[in-house]
Amino acid sequence: MLADGPDGVALASSRRSTLVAAAWIVAALLPLIGLVSLLARSMLDPGWANHRVHFVLFLSVAVIDFVLAYAAGDAARRRGDARVLLISLAFLATGGFLGLHAIGTAGVLFTGEHAGFKVAIPVGLLVAAAFALESAFVDTRPGMGAWAVQHQQRLRLVVYATMAVWFVITVADLPPLDRPASEGATGSLLALLAGGGVIAYGIAALRYASIYLEAPGLLPASVMACFLLLAESMIGVAATGERAWHASWWLWHMLIVLAFVVVGFAAQREWREERFRSLYLAGTRERHEDISVLFSDLAGFTSFSERMPPAETSAMLKAYYELAAPTIARFRGEIEHFTGDGIMATFNARGDCRDHPLRAARAALALQEQMARLGQAHPEWPRLRVGVNTGDAIIRELGGHGHVAYSAVGDSVNVGARLEAAAPVGGVLVGAETYRRLPDGTVAEAMPGLRVKGKDAAVDAFVLRGLPA
Repeated sequence: MLADGPDGVALASSRRSTLVAAAWIVAALLPLIGLVSLLARSMLDPGWANHRVHFVLFLSVAVIDFVLAYAAGDAARRRGDARVLLISLAFLATGGFLGLHAIGTAGVLFTGEHAGFKVAIPVGLLVAAAFALESAFVDTRPGMGAWAVQHQQRLRLVVYATMAVWFVITVADLPPLDRPASEGATGSLLALLAGGGVIAYGIAALRYASIYLEAPGLLPASVMACFLLLAESMIGVAATGERAWHASWWLWHMLIVLAFVVVGFAAQREWREERFRSLYLAGTRERHEDISVLFSDLAGFTSFSERMPPAETSAMLKAYYELAAPTIARFRGEIEHFTGDGIMATFNARGDCRDHPLRAARAALALQEQMARLGQAHPEWPRLRVGVNTGDAIIRELGGHGHVAYSAVGDSVNVGARLEAAAPVGGVLVGAETYRRLPDGTVAEAMPGLRVKGKDAAVDAFVLRGLPA
């Protein structure tokens, strides 16, 4: 019973605070401990080999990496954030090559050793270093960030393709992976590349230190610690040489393990719906975008709900939303919110959909077509009005810890809502700017000089009848 009372709540809160404090200490001390251990590696070289432990350990870390990459990538996709996207790609590359290294463990899935599997970890770290460095400075290059968000799926495919090609070349023993290799890189080209990785991770860590100072938090501190640990692991690549299976060889592997464990813990401590919010760019939290908005509303819904039992009203709304949500998503629209019997959706809120006026118009017509078919089966149900407008808006973060919305704000949004209110029942009313950007062959009826609530000036609008195929 104690856990349910005030004392129990206080105890649970104290435990959480202790865990968070411990995470802060670990994030601060791990890079220092790692560096001291690397400097003292000559005293840490008793040999110990266990292939099964090697396989399980690195495959487990690869899975952790993939989970982090998925979580960060999902946040980046939903919010259009380039920094978190690039971090997710760094995690994805590291996790993929860690997985290749694990499955290539001699005596587990493959009887012999393959050079490509042995050097997979440092290669993956080098690939990830490029993404890590770019993530640290993406706020200084907005054009690069916008390009990355627009091509995020292709970037992920490039990382996956790189892993697949490396696997094929490794298994087939094709040049340059057709001769024996060591993970340690003393005296080799890999040592020079490892030096480049040290520099890239080190610079990225310093940049994240400034990000942390701007907005202190456990997650940016953990990312900074992660990149420092990865920099130190690259020092281990260059310094370990032929000491395979010795303690100094295990050490730089363990630095990688700890790097991602600390980030995973920090992300888990964040608010579940927005685990990577503390890393979002300022442009994610507030930015100007040229967007199209779609508003829909059921005409006569209030009187319908007044005369119908709640179960019937609920069934009607369920059917309506089940049609609307996938229809809007099919045209790359995002539903911002449901408001009783209304919907607000945005197109191009992340700046990745140039033909958004056409997509919004097509979604509106498709929505009316779907609702017309639904109305044939239920003639007593209310019909739909849809308004679409295009123009400049601010996409702004609203709310705080516990609930955050990224809402479109501006006159173009307000006009879209007014157009929906003025639309004919069963029809689509689009603003003049939306109509201007629709292709030749669009069928529409002009409604010039429309007076709408809240606007002093008249608004030109068009009842949309059809679009060219």
